[in-house]
Amino acid sequence: MPVSHASRGESYQPFQCIVCQSRFTRHENLKRHAALHSRSQKDASLPCEFCHATFSRPDLRHRHMKRKHPEYEQKRSKRLQCDPAHPRLHSVSPAESPDSISSPRSGNANVPDQAFSDMQIQPSAIELMGVGRILQDATGLERSLLLGTSFLKTTQSLETQLNPISVPRQPPFDVSLADFNFNQDIVDRLSPSDLPLQDGWYPSTLQVTRGCHLFFSHIAHFVPFLHQSTFDSNQSPSYLIVSILCLAYQYGEDSECGEQAGSGADLSMRCFHRARSLIASEEGRSDILPDKIPIVQSYVLLQICAMMYLCGESSAFGLKIHSSMISLARASGMMQPLAIQSATPQDLESLWREFVKGESHKRTVFAVHQIDALWYQFLSVPRSISHLEVKHDLPCPEEQWTASSSAEWAHRQLVMRSSGPSVQYADAVRRFLSAEDLNSIPQFDPYGAINITQFLISSAREISGWSTMTGIVSMERFGALRSSLVALSPFIRPHADANLIHGALCTATWETAMLELQMWSPSHTGGIVEGSIDAVLTKSTYLAPDCEFLCENNAAKAIQPHVDWFLRYLDSTLDPDTEAPWIALYAYKAFLIALQLVRKGLVGAMQVVGIRDGDVQGALMWARKVFQRRQRWQLGRLIISCLDELET
Repeated sequence: MPVSHASRGESYQPFQCIVCQSRFTRHENLKRHAALHSRSQKDASLPCEFCHATFSRPDLRHRHMKRKHPEYEQKRSKRLQCDPAHPRLHSVSPAESPDSISSPRSGNANVPDQAFSDMQIQPSAIELMGVGRILQDATGLERSLLLGTSFLKTTQSLETQLNPISVPRQPPFDVSLADFNFNQDIVDRLSPSDLPLQDGWYPSTLQVTRGCHLFFSHIAHFVPFLHQSTFDSNQSPSYLIVSILCLAYQYGEDSECGEQAGSGADLSMRCFHRARSLIASEEGRSDILPDKIPIVQSYVLLQICAMMYLCGESSAFGLKIHSSMISLARASGMMQPLAIQSATPQDLESLWREFVKGESHKRTVFAVHQIDALWYQFLSVPRSISHLEVKHDLPCPEEQWTASSSAEWAHRQLVMRSSGPSVQYADAVRRFLSAEDLNSIPQFDPYGAINITQFLISSAREISGWSTMTGIVSMERFGALRSSLVALSPFIRPHADANLIHGALCTATWETAMLELQMWSPSHTGGIVEGSIDAVLTKSTYLAPDCEFLCENNAAKAIQPHVDWFLRYLDSTLDPDTEAPWIALYAYKAFLIALQLVRKGLVGAMQVVGIRDGDVQGALMWARKVFQRRQRWQLGRLIISCLDELET
């Protein structure tokens, strides 16, 4: 029987089959694969009851029958209604069976423990982690992922960690695993029957028009995959439109309600739930959709809305849809560049629109990569995508992407005259890590620089976690990451001068990366493994006074310039209506560092914004003033409540 051979050096695919040497990222995937070697010839071909299709696994056959033969589900429902005691007809795949669920383990999720990798979960192990009723709710898959990231220093319930305010405590997990239904709710889809607003409501033409305007004015620059000049709301799928609107109306009121205060937030929530409903019904036919890009774009927008604007209970949906997004992006081949439709010369308008389509495809993949890195940064959810999977070139320069006509696009291309061929994203990362041949990289959109920076942040977190577990500091790797960030700086800074919106976003990401590197990511190694931004803010506020090492002279000098940038940014940004929401999170963490320096009386800790050394109350009053500018959003209100805790 195959076993896994995990090693610290093989963190990406640590589990290997000893029969065929195939490698896997997760232990349950290895066990599911292993069943193929032990299955008899008779079992290797499972026929469908309604057509000639055959399958290698019962779960694949079951999924096929649910999608292609709705009558199967009807017959199954009737049988269950006639016999309430009837066992579930859903076939259990090796991946879903109890003996395929890996045990929680200590250490980084990317460094598996051989002692745990081949044993099934025991109740005592789950009690030790304080986990209540794993896989019993709609976020079971994501929460089981969180178990693999065990930088936890407490034995409090993971349910409480995921949402300490809104998630009720579950009873202790003290029952036999034989009575536990591992099939319950382990689905890749969202059940439409569980969602509100199934009444067919759809926003009016006026609401759609205004919402799209708000989106391109306030949001499109930090998820730049929709091309404003060619975007047509009448030709776009309804689920994408309401996904756009649920974010857009966080930035404006509903004109159909007379611009009444709060009407925009209400419409945003309604669009969010309507989008969930439409997405749930669309997922059932995603395998036959010719174009998967709009549904992936909707996934990106909905999880940003859930995690960064609605927060709280909606975060569970955000994590769930993140898994669906990753799966669909991989399965649909989106990681590969879009194939050129025709090699024959075309008219200029057709060439331009083909360019926009290909660039939108590419930028959607970068958005998927970015969101995956963000959730790892904030929540410590293990990353699902390697940068090596992104086979696209860096995004084209912003000037080409924002062209409003084919003639303007052609003119800008001629004027720019690229210095060389385009560079693939993975190759660009390699060049920055080795600091080689950077001058030959042609100009690219700041969105590419943001993605590279976030890759480097993630790499710093992985090293810091390894250092915490082993007690060994890999200074060589930290040095390489720091050199890469320094090399990336010129690609960040020019945009800060030329474009205030992109400049702030790029520079904030870069400054955060430098802080993370100097601090060795203490928020990550200090035990912050959460399922919502609410919980992250609460835990960050609680842990802030524990970072005593920040007040050492060398550490303070290293981080002060980067903290000062955020303090100046908060002080000077009077209207944050074009601010990406994660900038507020970056800035709040920077303020927590500054506050600790003020408390310890370090010279010049917040002098850049006029706060005297040691003036803790003055620092808190200043923070309340700058974050109150963001209180129209839930994220801003959460930060203000955290400031209340700091004052008490």
